[in-house]
Amino acid sequence: MTEWTPILDQARLFITQHAPPKLLDETVPLSILFLFLGVGISVLGARLARISTTLAFAVGGGFVGTYFSHESGFPLPLCVAGGALVIGTIGYQTFRLWVGVMTALVLASVAVGAFSYQQVLPHLAQFEQRAIQTTAGAESVFVPPSPREQQAYRDRTPGRWLEQFRTFLKQQDARIERNGCALIWASLLTGLCLGVVAVRWALVVTTALIGTSLVVSGISVLLNHFAQQEAYQAFEKHPSIVGMAVGGFLMTSLILQTLLTRPAPLPKSRPKPKPAPKS
Repeated sequence: MTEWTPILDQARLFITQHAPPKLLDETVPLSILFLFLGVGISVLGARLARISTTLAFAVGGGFVGTYFSHESGFPLPLCVAGGALVIGTIGYQTFRLWVGVMTALVLASVAVGAFSYQQVLPHLAQFEQRAIQTTAGAESVFVPPSPREQQAYRDRTPGRWLEQFRTFLKQQDARIERNGCALIWASLLTGLCLGVVAVRWALVVTTALIGTSLVVSGISVLLNHFAQQEAYQAFEKHPSIVGMAVGGFLMTSLILQTLLTRPAPLPKSRPKPKPAPKS
């Protein structure tokens, strides 16, 4: 897990720099919300996906109807009801498309994570540990960074850090970016196709992954906030235990949602009565 530390540090810095201050003060309630929301999605996400999508579109249609009422002067209740009905119907009828979009995004995220672990992370340690060097004539002399330079290096903005790391990757292996882009597009198209064709299985897998991610995020924030530093570091030193726990939760979600979304058995047809024999 230590390989991900620089990336997690940059993510925390990005959130600290761009998130509203009030939102940063509500990290614990938000993490609890993520935890309960993740459990709900992990259990009932696939079963309630269609009605949730329809309701989300209907709510959006209500806002559109409100805007239309203010602009046109038509009665507000009529516009809100009409907008909710029309756009909610659109969401209901295009449900397969949105399942495909969600599956594409989740599959691309998983593929990028696996690709980054195999191809990008090995270069990250080398990038972070580069020493500051100055050239004196034809010789390269090592110069230890001063405290000010070390602080400036740690305080780089996430955008600046990402741009520097991207340049470093190109210098190390120019094929990484090209292969990564190809993998993203292939994952998006494959996920879109699977989501449209195999709706039930795509929903089960994607909602299980999303719910598990939310649960892990919520628990991580709560542990970081409430647990002692030694206890938190103990989890970091035993990634296999964490992986087994996350994998067990994911498998439980997959099994539960598969059972909950199982189609109802068709009623057995009664045998036709035999015609009475002719006398």
